[in-house]
Amino acid sequence: MKHYHLCFWLLLAATIFPVQQSFSQRSYLSIGAVPTYKTDGYGIQLNANHYHSAIDYLQVSLVATFSKEKPNAGVEFPYDDYWLNFGYFTTILTSKKRGISFYFGGGPSVGYKHINNGETNFAFDAIEAESSFIYGAYASFEMDFFVSDAFSLIVPINGYYHFNSDLNDSTLLLGAGLRYYFK
Repeated sequence: MKHYHLCFWLLLAATIFPVQQSFSQRSYLSIGAVPTYKTDGYGIQLNANHYHSAIDYLQVSLVATFSKEKPNAGVEFPYDDYWLNFGYFTTILTSKKRGISFYFGGGPSVGYKHINNGETNFAFDAIEAESSFIYGAYASFEMDFFVSDAFSLIVPINGYYHFNSDLNDSTLLLGAGLRYYFK
């Protein structure tokens, strides 16, 4: 008889935990898309977050930015940045009743800087720069405003520093976009 009671309680516990997770407000995974602004250009950031606990998460993001460099008056040329970032974020402040959270984090950043459509000959002697792979680090401050159980408005402020970049080794990106939480 005791064996049946134990099996009943184990079966009940095994049923309650998955049901509780499926009806919870947030899951362990989210994706986001953020159009961004940078000096003399624009970009897009796509990210995926894995929530490690209620206060921290790991983030993988892909960033593409498109700009024009102006080394002197009347001269400009295009350059594009493509980055892959890996970051760890932690909660600074949260208010579940108001649906607002603030996060800070960062990590390594690697990518490719495509300068002047791949051409190395410039019509002027303003700079010497070549397209190349770049590496560095980034730091980010994110504001998360919950719109519903599945969506939130995110406002990230990202600062990048790439050690071996021939052009603009530091970059600031400002953006606002949407984040979707899987259930």
